[in-house]
Amino acid sequence: MNTSLIRTAGLLPALPVLLVLGACGVAAGMPGSAFPSSVLTALVWLLGAGGGFCLLLRRGIDLDDRARELAARLCLEQKARQLAEGSLLDSQAALTRLVRQQEGVRDSERKRIARDIDDELGQVLVSLRAEMSLLQVASAGIHPATHQKTSAMIVTVDLALRSLRVLAGELRPLAAGERLGGAVTRQLAEFTRLNGIAHRLDLAPGVDAAAAALTDALDDGERGADLLLYRALQEALSGIARAARATRVSVQLSRSAGRLSLCIEDDAGGECACTLAALRERVRHGGGALHAESLPGGGTRLAIAVSTAHGVAHGLG
Repeated sequence: MNTSLIRTAGLLPALPVLLVLGACGVAAGMPGSAFPSSVLTALVWLLGAGGGFCLLLRRGIDLDDRARELAARLCLEQKARQLAEGSLLDSQAALTRLVRQQEGVRDSERKRIARDIDDELGQVLVSLRAEMSLLQVASAGIHPATHQKTSAMIVTVDLALRSLRVLAGELRPLAAGERLGGAVTRQLAEFTRLNGIAHRLDLAPGVDAAAAALTDALDDGERGADLLLYRALQEALSGIARAARATRVSVQLSRSAGRLSLCIEDDAGGECACTLAALRERVRHGGGALHAESLPGGGTRLAIAVSTAHGVAHGLG
């Protein structure tokens, strides 16, 4: 139908010319008194107006055809863009799934290393300290130099034991069935006990549901997000402890539909650039985002948000 209209439109400009020629021929064959000149003039003007209308009609049909062609091309481009976006989302989901699966493997290895450190190296250091304590007692008043040196070595062993406990705590993963709120509470209590830095924890309602049914209902995406934020908290607290300038730490944890957020604030500032870069890279590969800013009067705020959307991370036990 569009083709026939286009072909008809191609003949429209010739119609006024044919009509004018026909009218002129008729007027020439008639007596002058039988066909007034005013009527002929009006007829010519009318035919000219008709020709102009035909030209406008053809132009409109051409524009309509052009618009249809552009609309069809736009539709194809939109479909191609949707396919590309779908492919990109699938690739991102696969990458996130792979990263979280690798994180699960790393957690299994961390758990084994932490157990070995605590069971073997820790026991060796404790035994060494006990023997050095006996030597310290035996050398008291007899060998002052030996007694003094032994006391200094005991202090060194105590520092090694403290560092060992901190390292084992950082390597400790989320226990099977443990919810994020309980793990964060335990980690902060251990952080305060070992480093003497006070902490404040704000858990939004719904973060730490202790019911077994809710624990079993965690899907892989939520479990992966919990694990990612737990590791991010461990790295951030480790950096704060190494800086040894903070006196207090504030942690806020909230969960909403498809989103898990963690905010960490300290009053020291000066977060190590390499630690922050590594933490940002870990969060990004896990499908989250990290924002760091300096607080007025000193201090740093780290805001981490991770998606827990269904289907983003599967296969992480």
